[in-house]
Amino acid sequence: MNRHGLIWLIALLATHISVTSHAEDIDFSLGTGYPYLVIPEVSYSASGGQQRLYANYKLGLDDGFAIGFEHGLDSANQHAIGLLVGAIGAQDDKRPCPNNDDENGIAEGLASVIACSIVEIFDHETTNGIGLSYSYNHHGLNNSGFRIRFEAGYGEGVDSKEKRFDGAVVLSYQF
Repeated sequence: MNRHGLIWLIALLATHISVTSHAEDIDFSLGTGYPYLVIPEVSYSASGGQQRLYANYKLGLDDGFAIGFEHGLDSANQHAIGLLVGAIGAQDDKRPCPNNDDENGIAEGLASVIACSIVEIFDHETTNGIGLSYSYNHHGLNNSGFRIRFEAGYGEGVDSKEKRFDGAVVLSYQF
């Protein structure tokens, strides 16, 4: 089973257990950020609202799943630190564009250059690994409202298998 499949299975299992046992403690968030543009998230409130467990799907320049844990640092639970496993960022995979030889016509060469430029913008690969997070939750960790989370960690590129540090920024709204 590949890493994405394993993370997906763990996230589904955690969500299923949480929903069946404590449906009132389940929250949904929708966010955006960089390098991921759309981030739906399901979370479970724990320890009287001072902690949360979450699973999310990150879609943008590449995609990936992550599961994590956050712990509130102050009495209002506005500041939290956490640990996450899974997609922690995305970086350029550094694949070169195909070589253009002079045998192609000008139109074909120009089309190839334009296509290569477009592909270059979106040729990122997700870094899967383990990371730390810091979040600021305007109304508290497990309450409805806006949240900003900074994630950073170390992992491996999905395709290149390159070991590297990576990170992400997530701005979300918890419903």
